[in-house]
Amino acid sequence: MLHAFKTLARDHPAVRAVLLRGLSRLRRLADAPPGLYTLCYHHVPEHRRAGFAAQIAYLRRHGRFVGADEAAALVASGAAAAERHFLVTFDDGYADTVEVALPVLRAAGVPAILFLVADWLDAPPSSPPGPYAGRPLMAEWLEAGMEIGSHGMSHARIATLDEAGAEREIAASRRALEAATGRPIRHFACPWGVAEHDYRPDRDPALALASGYATFFTTRRGVATRADDLPSMPRHVLEPEWPVHELDALMGGPARGARLARP
Repeated sequence: MLHAFKTLARDHPAVRAVLLRGLSRLRRLADAPPGLYTLCYHHVPEHRRAGFAAQIAYLRRHGRFVGADEAAALVASGAAAAERHFLVTFDDGYADTVEVALPVLRAAGVPAILFLVADWLDAPPSSPPGPYAGRPLMAEWLEAGMEIGSHGMSHARIATLDEAGAEREIAASRRALEAATGRPIRHFACPWGVAEHDYRPDRDPALALASGYATFFTTRRGVATRADDLPSMPRHVLEPEWPVHELDALMGGPARGARLARP
């Protein structure tokens, strides 16, 4: 069903918009259950700055923003289930995360984590959709009080790798980023993040936790509430141009008084 929705979103954006508009009448963030809702962004280009700011402002009305370390502690202890929390994450390390998204986050007092590809710090891909953040922008991000996590050594599809390759992408990238930042790297976000297709659920999360990470983030939608979510942390992949009612549709709970269709 999720694959069908993603195909619809890609190939028929107008139909997707209509469906989400209708769903937002039945679902509200205000009625979503407590827990940790992790948001996954990639690009935040300048012309999407206002949309991103509107999303952050809307989410602030419905929960408390936390950083990745605090989020992991809340989930590990089970305290995440006491109220609604939001964690903002960015994958790939695009320059506009620092140049565009960071000022919005700082103005709102919202923490975030940037998942970097270790090899790309000094040798970023030359093809689009860059440009990517190098060491100066990484330093600016850290100086703002934000966190850094690993998105692998080379952004490889880990499920296709042997044990040595998986160890390099997961464990060696942690060591490389710790050397680059001078700080502990405690969180790993799997490239693409789909179980079986992009990572091996029976191998890779355990490798991450054994090598010193506190979390292994995926792209399955959901809410984290307890310690056994740490090896397979759910995230809601968002685009900064999406109107805020789509956040209701994708993450909200059944609206009070809404009439849901019977099976």
